[in-house]
Formats: sequence, C-alpha cells, structure tokens
Amino acid sequence: MASRPAIVWRTARILILALCGAVAPAIALGQTATPYEPVRAHYPDAARAGRVYFGMWTAHLKEHVRSLHNNWVAGAAFKGYFGATFLNSYGRRAYTGGIQRTLVTTDGTKLNVSLGYRLGFVTGYDGRLMAMARKTPVLPLVQPFVVADVGHVGFEISYTFVVVSVATSYRF
Repeated sequence: MASRPAIVWRTARILILALCGAVAPAIALGQTATPYEPVRAHYPDAARAGRVYFGMWTAHLKEHVRSLHNNWVAGAAFKGYFGATFLNSYGRRAYTGGIQRTLVTTDGTKLNVSLGYRLGFVTGYDGRLMAMARKTPVLPLVQPFVVADVGHVGFEISYTFVVVSVATSYRF
C-alpha cells in the first residue's frame, strides 16, 4: 500500500493533468482565429478589471474521504490586490489578502481563460491543516489559479497547500 504523501502527490498530479485537459479545450473554444489572423494570448497588467467572489468550495487532498466543503466566501480582487473572508473547512472564520497577478489570458469573444497566481497570507487555521499552523496564526499563501470567464461570470480552480478550491465570481 502506498504511503499517504505518495497518495497526495499522485492525486495532485492527476488533478493538475485533469485541469490542463479541461483548460485546453476552453482556450481553443475562446479563440476566434482565422487562418490569416491568429489570436494571441496577451499579458495583462495589474490594472485589470475587478472581480467579486461569491462562492467557493474546497476539497482537502489529505482527507480519507474527499468531499466538497461550502466555504461561504465574500471577497474581491481589484488592481492587482485581493482580499476575502470565508468559513474554512474546520468551521472557523478565515481571512486572506495579498497580491493577485494574471500571467496570461486569452481574448475570446464568449470565453476568456486566464492563468495567474496570488501571494499573500491566510489566517484561521490550526495544526489540522499543516504542522506550521500550530506555530503561527498567519500562514503564507502561494496560490496558482486558472479562471474561465463566460461573459462576466467566472469559474476558478486554484490550489493551496493540500486544498483544491473551486470559486465563482463576477468580473466588472
């Protein structure tokens, strides 16, 4: 039987491959290229449109039985910064904030797909999430994400520590 870290890494690799497999068709659908005029991804600056987050669900990769937890998020991102509050999977109020950057995005007419990251902090966790949380109430946050916008509504998948999150948002 494989050890728990091996299972976590295998599950993370599968999720990453599934995410890539899900994003590639979305990028292709969002492209409106003709043979003479290819669509190019562009690299936006931090002054991109804002976003309000109104739904978030998470799955912990180290749980024996994986399930989605509703986290009741309220948050926003604007001009390269983000902040949010949510109920974590352990029922505690958590706060997060920091910088948010979009690395690349497509310019589709109906569907836009973006890849980015967040760097910042998150509070509200204890040793059940990770050993480091036993020593400090504020944890560092490194969170890559992929978001697909259909019109103004966004659907995001992100990864943090041992947690995969799915969020919904409104882009303005």
